Amino acid sequence: MSIPVPLSIKMKRAFFNKEFDYEDPKMNDTKERERLQKEWAEKCKEISSYVRNRNKGTLETDGTIKKMLAKIIYPLTKYMFFSRYQELARSNSDDLDTLVQLADKSFIINEECNGCGTCAKVCPVKNINIEAKRPVWQHHCETCLACYHWCPNDAIEGEIVAYNKKEHHPHIKLKDMIIQ
Repeated sequence: MSIPVPLSIKMKRAFFNKEFDYEDPKMNDTKERERLQKEWAEKCKEISSYVRNRNKGTLETDGTIKKMLAKIIYPLTKYMFFSRYQELARSNSDDLDTLVQLADKSFIINEECNGCGTCAKVCPVKNINIEAKRPVWQHHCETCLACYHWCPNDAIEGEIVAYNKKEHHPHIKLKDMIIQ
């Protein structure tokens, strides 16, 4: 699990394909990171409750200007992510869910892969098989990128992770991921 990243940085990445600015004081401030982690944990509980109870929700905003911007930005981001996933999936499908699952086509395995199978073990949807000591994606990916983040040899590359920095939550260990 990655450390939470401020929304402003995520938006730069989504709109402009910019890498996260890890020199940003927010990203290097331990107290700010802890605050973001706590905020994320609280939001995760809320979202989990909604999902578990099958509740319906709305786009969250906290002001009139943000509500207006959300009405403009949401369709734009949906179009941008749709286009991005068409590119990653190498498909012209018009179904975003299908495109997300096919986005694993953009993964590339470099020469550092030793066939350890960590990627297959951490995949929550069993999307990776190890064949001839190499991972083979089965095209029902959820783009959680656990395979990328937990690969001990940095063997997974590709356009889908081109703007990512490998890191995990400081309290989560590989064995925790495998047990899940």
